[in-house]
Amino acid sequence: MMNKFILKITKLLFLSVIITTVFACDDDDNRIIEGTNSIVNYMEREPRFSLFHELVVRTELDAVLDGNSGTYTILAPNNNAVETYLAENSFGSIQEIPEDLAFDLVYYHLLETINTQESFTTGYLRTLSEIPVTDTTTTNLSLLVNTANNEVRFNGDTEFVNANIEVDNGMMHEINKMMALPSLETFMQADSNLTPFYNEALANNTDFQGYLSSEDYHTILVPSADNFTNFWSNNSFTSAEAEQFFNYYVQDSLNITSRVNQGYINTKASVNLDNEEKTLPIYLNTQVGLLLNNTSSITVQDIVTTNGVIHSLDEVITLPTLADFMYADLELTTFVEAISRDDMTTENYLERLNNTNSTNSPFTIFAPTNQAFEDVLLELFPEQNASLEDIETLDLVSILNLHIAENLNLELDDYTSSTVNTLGGTIEIDTTIPSVTDVNDREALILQQNAIQTLNGVFYKIDTVLLPQL
Repeated sequence: MMNKFILKITKLLFLSVIITTVFACDDDDNRIIEGTNSIVNYMEREPRFSLFHELVVRTELDAVLDGNSGTYTILAPNNNAVETYLAENSFGSIQEIPEDLAFDLVYYHLLETINTQESFTTGYLRTLSEIPVTDTTTTNLSLLVNTANNEVRFNGDTEFVNANIEVDNGMMHEINKMMALPSLETFMQADSNLTPFYNEALANNTDFQGYLSSEDYHTILVPSADNFTNFWSNNSFTSAEAEQFFNYYVQDSLNITSRVNQGYINTKASVNLDNEEKTLPIYLNTQVGLLLNNTSSITVQDIVTTNGVIHSLDEVITLPTLADFMYADLELTTFVEAISRDDMTTENYLERLNNTNSTNSPFTIFAPTNQAFEDVLLELFPEQNASLEDIETLDLVSILNLHIAENLNLELDDYTSSTVNTLGGTIEIDTTIPSVTDVNDREALILQQNAIQTLNGVFYKIDTVLLPQL
């Protein structure tokens, strides 16, 4: 509650500072002529806004919204709209609305820049209402605008009654509904680009409604309507597969794009291996926009609600295989180059790592990073500027096989053996460091404690390429 109070005061002070008071002075006596048509002045004169004006006064934002200069746009619900909101939410009066909610409601109807009826375009706008991201940072709630059929609608069902009411400190629009603060479900229902995915998720995932209505933050990824509809109509899933498919688009916590880092993010999806549910992550590449699993980009980002955020995607993402992450991970491009080299086709590395029905799966991969390959080339060819192509075919097969183990979904925390049997022979493993060691006593550090899980196995990044007997 204290954090919320501090945020409210901070917002109030911020808005107070950015309001510029314009003075009209004559040359003789420098008289100050005050404006008389601010947002607050207009609502005071017009009885149909008396309830919303009462809400503004209750939150002590009347001082902020007064004055004869500013660039606000306010979507002002009339009394009928406010009365409907009060009745639908079981409030007997404006005074019964909790203080925090009252404050946020006013700000949710307020935009920072002037928008005329004609300037609104379909998409999302940032309101001045905020939710906390951390103890010290906030982000703004989104407002959906739809201008189809030459009509302006907000959040699917709110329309203008009177538009383009000019006031001294911005622009006012009378609307026919007081908008509730949006939840994830608000936009999933109102945005036609999200609804096909939403409808199928509700029908095929028993947890999805809970994600949308939870008070805890969730991040929802949603493929565009056209791409999802085409994909869904051309694929069939068992009920269990559909459940996990939709879970893969959900993450715990509020992952707005300004705060996410390149790498793996856990989802709500899992795969059952060894009679245990293993969480499936998704890989985010921030170097080429916001690319997920090397497949789908975030095209509409940070649709912020009171209980989470939605990101719209341009393509559908399926549950990941080892091959999917090998291709997606920017630290493993040389490893992919090695296993996909033309003379490696007989080994079928990529086909094996993409196969979810193999009798040899799950696989455990120890994947050397790009730097590890640079280092081993210097080690193997100290007298020349060598590349991957300088490693002979049979030698490369022997090297790669040391990094692949079959019928093993290795988890460091519960692995009791001191060795791992790979396709290329036995390597030593120390799960406490953690590291693996080849027959030449060359130690490769495992660069993360937790396995990166896929449908057909796990992989660990290592800092050294393992070598057969030198």
